[in-house]
Amino acid sequence: MSKERQKYEIYINDRLLILMSETELSTISTDQKSLIMPYKGLKKSLFQYMEILEKSSRFEQVILFAADLGLMYDDLKSLLNWVPAAGGIIHNQEKKILMIFRKGLWDLPKGKLDPNEDFPTAGLRECQEETGLNALQLKSKAGTTWHIYRDKKGLRCLKKTKWYHLNLVKDQIPVPQAEESITDIQWFTIEDAKRLSPIHKSVTVLLNNIS
Repeated sequence: MSKERQKYEIYINDRLLILMSETELSTISTDQKSLIMPYKGLKKSLFQYMEILEKSSRFEQVILFAADLGLMYDDLKSLLNWVPAAGGIIHNQEKKILMIFRKGLWDLPKGKLDPNEDFPTAGLRECQEETGLNALQLKSKAGTTWHIYRDKKGLRCLKKTKWYHLNLVKDQIPVPQAEESITDIQWFTIEDAKRLSPIHKSVTVLLNNIS
């Protein structure tokens, strides 16, 4: 864990489970419906908070704080299947970005790491596979997102996705990867992409960080 990190924002069904250092508690905004609780080191209590976000609409976010943020995060990670993933924000020469439409939602190309693959390599590969573009150049980091979801067996997974900016260095026509349930693919200005709907909140937050 980075020494500078003071919180983790983990999405569960577009709601947030926020893990934070108790020293940062005064900085939080509670304009949303929030449940704020101390984490006392009982791992099983984390299941209760996950279930609240999965099943109830009472709270939009659950905020857990502790003196040792790293230990709290490690406790959560130990309860879930770990899924490392990577994806990309592809920019063309017209300063537009490429969005894909997958399973009824606008999204960005991304996918799980292959065995022994690092995050940047996976981000480039997934962007190539899901868009059909091969003239891509990896440029810089774009952020990190976390999600908790249930797999096909009903087991909870914690997915960490590292995102990268990529440039399309020559004109190519994108082709959606049908095997990954991608049915549409389009270029948008950044401002238009931010207004797309329906879309995962985490993707909108990621796009809002683009200057």
